Amino acid sequence: MKNKNVFGFLMNPFTRIAGWQAFGLGLFFVVLMGLLGAYSDIAFDGVIDMHMIDISLLQSFLYLGIDLVCLVVVMWITGLIVSTNFRFIDILGTMTLAKAPFLLLSIAGFFTATPDLSEIYKNPYIIFQSVSFVILIALSIPVIIWSITLIYNAFKISCDIKGSKLTVAFIIALLVSEALSKVLIYLFV
Repeated sequence: MKNKNVFGFLMNPFTRIAGWQAFGLGLFFVVLMGLLGAYSDIAFDGVIDMHMIDISLLQSFLYLGIDLVCLVVVMWITGLIVSTNFRFIDILGTMTLAKAPFLLLSIAGFFTATPDLSEIYKNPYIIFQSVSFVILIALSIPVIIWSITLIYNAFKISCDIKGSKLTVAFIIALLVSEALSKVLIYLFV
C-alpha cells in the first residue's frame, strides 16, 4: 500500500504541496539543475527539451529561466481563459516543481560520453558506440513523460478544471510554451 502512495505522490504531489511551498522546492531543483547541467553539458533548451552541448553557467540559467517563464506565463494565460477561480502563485509553484524530474538528466550527464558532432554528421550510427549516450537518451523518455504528467496534474489542480476542456487547453498551452521557449532562446541566448 505504501508503494502505491509513493507512486501517487511522485505523479501528483500537488494534492499536498502548492503555492509558495511548491515554488520554493521547485526553485531549489531548478537552481540545482542549472548548476549541474552547466558542468555536465546538459542544456534544457525548451520547456520539455534537453540536449548535450557545451554551455556556460550563465547560458544554463538563461535557458532554464526562459523555459520556466514561458511555461508559467502560457499556463497562467490559459488558466485565465478556461478557469474562473485560481491563484497565480499556484500556477507558479506547481509549474516550477513540475520541472524537477529533469534533475535526473543533469546528473546523468556527468556519466555520459557524447560522440563528436562532426563524426555524427559523417556517420549517425556512431552514437550507438557510446553506451552511456544511448542510456541517457533512453532515460530522457520517461523523464520527459514524468515531467509532462506533472505539468498536466499541476494545471488540472491549480485551475480546477477537468474533461475535454482540460485536455485541449493543456495540449495547446504545452505546445505554445515549448515553441515560445525555443524561439526566445534562439533570439536571445
